[in-house]
Amino acid sequence: MSDVIFIKPKSFEDSKRIVNYIVEDKILHINLTSSDKKMYQRVLDFISGAVYLKDAKLLNPAENIYLSIPKETSFSWGEEDGVKENKVSLVDLRYDEEEEIKPVF
Repeated sequence: MSDVIFIKPKSFEDSKRIVNYIVEDKILHINLTSSDKKMYQRVLDFISGAVYLKDAKLLNPAENIYLSIPKETSFSWGEEDGVKENKVSLVDLRYDEEEEIKPVF
């Protein structure tokens, strides 16, 4: 059984610590609920690269809450009467050129 590390980043600089945990194959609960929108997106973009490189999973169980699950870690979401509830969405880490941000000068 693995421990879960709970992180609530206060600034973008906390992203490096989050990435270090991802590289170490730790299970992370990342709470971005108190982040402003700009920081929220920067942190998510930064850690998504590490998740992608480690072939981990990035799950979004609630608004502004993310879970990083290492590649070889099995997990399940409450089962009742043999029916598995699937309320958690997997975050798509593929780059989409249509969503590219272009600077305005």
